[in-house]
Amino acid sequence: MQTTLRKIGNSRGIIIPSSIIEQLHIDNEVEMEVQDGVLLLKPSNTPRKGWFDHYNPEKDIEPLSEMKDLESEQEDWQW
Repeated sequence: MQTTLRKIGNSRGIIIPSSIIEQLHIDNEVEMEVQDGVLLLKPSNTPRKGWFDHYNPEKDIEPLSEMKDLESEQEDWQW
C-alpha cells in the first residue's frame, strides 16, 4: 500500500487506514522505531496501564496496624 506524506504543522505525517489500525489492534498510542531503514509501528505495550485507575487509598488496610510489641522484644532496647 502506498500513501503520501502530508504536512502537519512543522512535521509531516501519514493517514493510517482503519483496516490496518484494526489489524494491529491500535487504540491511541503506538511505538515507532526504525530498523534497517524500515519504519515500524506497533501497538504500545503498556501492561501496567490503568492499574491505579480505580484505586481508593481509603479502602487500604494498614498491614502493621494490628501488630503488637512483645515485652520480650523490648528488653534489649534502650529508648
